[in-house]
Amino acid sequence: MKTPTLARNLAAIAASAAMVAAGVGTVPAAVAAETPPPPTGVVYASDVPWASMSNGWGPAELDMSNGGQALGDANRRPLTIDGTVYAKGLGTHAPSSISYKLGGQCRQFLAQVGIDDTQADRGRVDFRVFVDGAERFAAERKGIDGALPVNVDLAGASTLELRVDAGPEGNGNDHADWADAKINCSSEYLAAPLRLEGSAGTNLNSLVPGTPATVVVRDLKPLGPVSLAFRGEKVADAVADAGGVATVTFVVPAGAAGGTAELTASGTGPFDVATSGALGSLVVQLSDAKFYVDCSAPSPGDGSQASPFNSIAQLDGHGAFNAGESILFRAGTSCTGALKPAGTGVAGHPITLSSYGEGAKPTINGNGAVAAIQITNASHWTVSGLHVVNPSDTPTRRVGILFENSGTAQTAGIVVTGNHVEDVAGWRNKATNGAGFAQSAGIMVRTWGKGSVDGITITDNEVNDTAGGGVKISAPDTTERYNTGVYVARNKMHEVGGDAIVIHNSDAPLIEYNSGLNLGQGAHPYEGGNFAGMWPYNSKNPVFQFNVVGNSTTSVYDSTAWDCDMKIVGTCLFQYNYSYGNAGGFYLNCVSNCGGGSTAAKVVLRYNVAQDDCRLGGASTGPGKHYIYNNTFYCPSRGFLDDMTGPREVRNNIFVTPGGPLRAASAVYSNNAYFGGILPPAGELGSVTGDPKLIAGGSGQTTLDVPGYKLAAGSPLLGAGTAIADDGGKDFFENPTAGAGSVTAPNIGAYQGPGVDVTPLPFAALLNQTSVANAANPRNGAITADRRTFSEEALADAGLTSGKPYSAFGVTSVWHPNPVGTPDTLKAAGQQLAISGQGRTLLVTGFSTGAVSSGVATVHFTNGMTKKVTLALPNWKDGVPTDTSMLLARSAYHQRHTQAYIGGASTVLRIDEQASVFATKIDIPAAFKVASITLPAGSALVDEGLNIMDVAIGNLPVGLE
Repeated sequence: MKTPTLARNLAAIAASAAMVAAGVGTVPAAVAAETPPPPTGVVYASDVPWASMSNGWGPAELDMSNGGQALGDANRRPLTIDGTVYAKGLGTHAPSSISYKLGGQCRQFLAQVGIDDTQADRGRVDFRVFVDGAERFAAERKGIDGALPVNVDLAGASTLELRVDAGPEGNGNDHADWADAKINCSSEYLAAPLRLEGSAGTNLNSLVPGTPATVVVRDLKPLGPVSLAFRGEKVADAVADAGGVATVTFVVPAGAAGGTAELTASGTGPFDVATSGALGSLVVQLSDAKFYVDCSAPSPGDGSQASPFNSIAQLDGHGAFNAGESILFRAGTSCTGALKPAGTGVAGHPITLSSYGEGAKPTINGNGAVAAIQITNASHWTVSGLHVVNPSDTPTRRVGILFENSGTAQTAGIVVTGNHVEDVAGWRNKATNGAGFAQSAGIMVRTWGKGSVDGITITDNEVNDTAGGGVKISAPDTTERYNTGVYVARNKMHEVGGDAIVIHNSDAPLIEYNSGLNLGQGAHPYEGGNFAGMWPYNSKNPVFQFNVVGNSTTSVYDSTAWDCDMKIVGTCLFQYNYSYGNAGGFYLNCVSNCGGGSTAAKVVLRYNVAQDDCRLGGASTGPGKHYIYNNTFYCPSRGFLDDMTGPREVRNNIFVTPGGPLRAASAVYSNNAYFGGILPPAGELGSVTGDPKLIAGGSGQTTLDVPGYKLAAGSPLLGAGTAIADDGGKDFFENPTAGAGSVTAPNIGAYQGPGVDVTPLPFAALLNQTSVANAANPRNGAITADRRTFSEEALADAGLTSGKPYSAFGVTSVWHPNPVGTPDTLKAAGQQLAISGQGRTLLVTGFSTGAVSSGVATVHFTNGMTKKVTLALPNWKDGVPTDTSMLLARSAYHQRHTQAYIGGASTVLRIDEQASVFATKIDIPAAFKVASITLPAGSALVDEGLNIMDVAIGNLPVGLE
């Protein structure tokens, strides 16, 4: 049998549904057929007949969350906010309004409000309470928020309206609960419990005896007193501020035993009602104990060095560790199983995971778990000196080393240093499972809900062959606090299946001296969606400097070295970085309009060197501007691709590239240098065209050591720039900059020192072209204007294997000693090549392109004499050996990529035509020692000319062997 209240409400809902079905209304609404009597006593709102109801999705529900549009449908669920289930209350969906007639007989309305858990972390609404038409309560709640108490005075009131409004983004997922809603019509006000939480600088899960801690107490009477008790004993008093919030600092009793401890606050709440609230905490003990683990030991031990634990399972059975303790794994051993140690350290006394003994780093093999090492909701842990793997035949979300903060607390003191993480079989395809890809990496710090971390240090790790990426600090963008003290430095990522470094939700993170090479490749390669080299998201004033990203494979649109992503506050700064040969080029502008809307964030790109990375991609809306100055773009094989929109200022940059226009809309250009075919935008002031006279442009390899990008003495770019305010104070090479107001104009480009005298340089320092690519990244490099390259695999089939010796004309050398994807060829353009050695034969290995197959070189000897010689190399496609040259290898096929940047599999072609490498000899007079060679004149840009892949001297005269 239905109660009278329920029957009345159901009748009103049924009448509303009939009106909607008849086309009279579109939002379920109901008005009571007769005025319900005012409530008496203390009653739940769901037991009181409402006077009217409207709801944004089907009917409002009694004691259940909002379901579907039908009356009493099966989609309803128990009212649940942030994991707490409420037996009573109202389930609504914005926009919603429920009103009650009070008859002037009620005193108080109480409730807990929030987005229902059925909506996960989505939804955003405004809860509002009106008493006789006057607003008495208003609060915004999001899907990530916990329940918020409501305590409103109803004295003498005739009407009560409970309203929920949708936000400006619409009402999707706006299931809004008035949980535990009560109308108090008794003679006395009811007490509402106080809320307690740790202050921003206090972790209540790591209280240390004898040290101070601070608790915030909410929902007190304004300026009312409050007392705090620890395990039942009073430890402090305080007074609330005008908003009813008290900050209470106390000292944890010096003799407090370790374990759980209840904190209780007692005080005066609204309406002068005595009230209290409680919160759990954890007291930690300090210890310097060491626990030893040797998984090769034949039997379980007690954790001492003489009798170590012999398995992950035995270690887990120990229970929580105390602050200051160490867990040490024997070097050279391997432990299988997911390591999930418990316990929390404190500042100055971290819990340490590391190694003992001599030998290789001990291995922790997660064997396909979510993470090989997983530490949850704990502070002050250090993980160092370990070898971590997490293999599986089935990709899914996986991590090597994982720190998680799954609650609302602020944890602290995470240190991950000196580890080697590899073979992590995480998720590879961002297009099919974005969350799985985003939460897969070698090393990850992940916060959920509203948690954050104060102090994240990730340094000196090697990460390779990990799906999803290298190092990630990850969080939903709805978190309320930034991570702080974030420092990621000197990590080496290579062959990871996605992003090298991703930084979410952090205030002033500093990312420096890291490298990310061959991204998207390796044992667990990228398979779909997008990735980029290093990038921040939803962060404040991030700084990326002195990093290297190179040879990234293609993705749908990104694959850039650098990316400033959405929801950045302040300035996004990329400076003093080096990138080369990335499939997506230099930079992705995703700071807005990639799903995050307009932004006022500023982006500064300065003093970077980009080698064969001449693409700007993405779009911006809003007032945020890009300041792009004093960068050096050197791209001999790829034209400049500029598909980045948004306001920009572009000054003092070097552009060496075969062509490609720069966008003129919303842009200011001045004092840039152009060479190779690219031209200044119309109207640019102070531009310089012609050879910039770099020492050895294009010679960068895999590190920040790129001296070839300094300016030679006599360069037209010396002092040709325009002053930039607040220019950082130093250049890529750490020379001081001119700065604003200086009487000396700055140079154009990333180098701000004086002109450098041109002297002979070794072969490796002059390489300026990438001629060989492999199947892992066939898009890198080019030897012709239509982007053809030799195939490493095809050359190996023909007898030339990278890193292996080869011989010609009696001289032995090493074929392609550099990593594939980096410059491997010296395109002759009059350079001075330093070479030392004595022999009868100067061997030059390479090929020619276009119509130029020879030129005059000058050999300089240590005795001061010179010899002019003809340097000839047959054509790579159809050349034939001569009296002074021989065929070194002829591959059956080569490669061509039809797009300069990005592009799917269809843009990489196997060309089933031969490609040849030749060796030519130059005779050297007996007993002469070569000092250097001045190469034939020509263009250093890709296409026609002599392409030298190796130079060696051999065949010593008799008696000098």
